[in-house]
Amino acid sequence: MPLEFRQEYFVLRVDGDVLEIFTRGAFSHRVPLAWLAVRVQPSIKGRLVVQISSARDDLPLYEVLPKAKVTPGSAVDLVISTEDEPIYRQFFTQVAQLCGRPVVP
Repeated sequence: MPLEFRQEYFVLRVDGDVLEIFTRGAFSHRVPLAWLAVRVQPSIKGRLVVQISSARDDLPLYEVLPKAKVTPGSAVDLVISTEDEPIYRQFFTQVAQLCGRPVVP
């Protein structure tokens, strides 16, 4: 069974060496795990933006940024509550272990 994370409006699933992102009412996305970059940034009103995109493979797979930062290129943005960040970190840590990529503590 593939590694999978479900929320009300989206599903994140690892299929082999690819992360699939399914968002209700939108197109799905696929990102090779070797290129996967997840940046968590502050937003407004105690919310966070989880930005899923592709980047150089020498960057950490998952990183929480102290300040919002514009990232060039296309990305899937998920707005979450601050309290939910640990469950996202747990999922993406498992993904990083699958593909031998680091996570910024």
